[in-house]
Amino acid sequence: MRILDQDIPLKANLLNSFRKHWLLWSMLVVTAFLDFVTTYRFMTQYGIAVERNMVVRWLALNLGIVPGVLIGKSLQIFAAGAFSALSFKYSRAILLLIVGVNLLAILFNLTLVPRTPPL
Repeated sequence: MRILDQDIPLKANLLNSFRKHWLLWSMLVVTAFLDFVTTYRFMTQYGIAVERNMVVRWLALNLGIVPGVLIGKSLQIFAAGAFSALSFKYSRAILLLIVGVNLLAILFNLTLVPRTPPL
């Protein structure tokens, strides 16, 4: 693909990222799953309105908790793939960032109590 007068091998970048950073990709899938489970538990316990991720909250309100949260977490994996395809050089940093955000979300889902009352 040609972007800004540069040839970017999207498929090759993504495949190289899968091969070179397979452990980070595995961690991404595991943390996304755990984030899904803890977000689901959090939403069923306190309500959708206390979710701070606006995209996940909107999806859960319009599609239901399970499909909304599942699509929201799938978008993370899709974004990691898209950015890794654009730049193999930065794919490790991107994966580390998303895994780190997932770990923080899991921690917050398990420990924080919302100030707003459940609906």
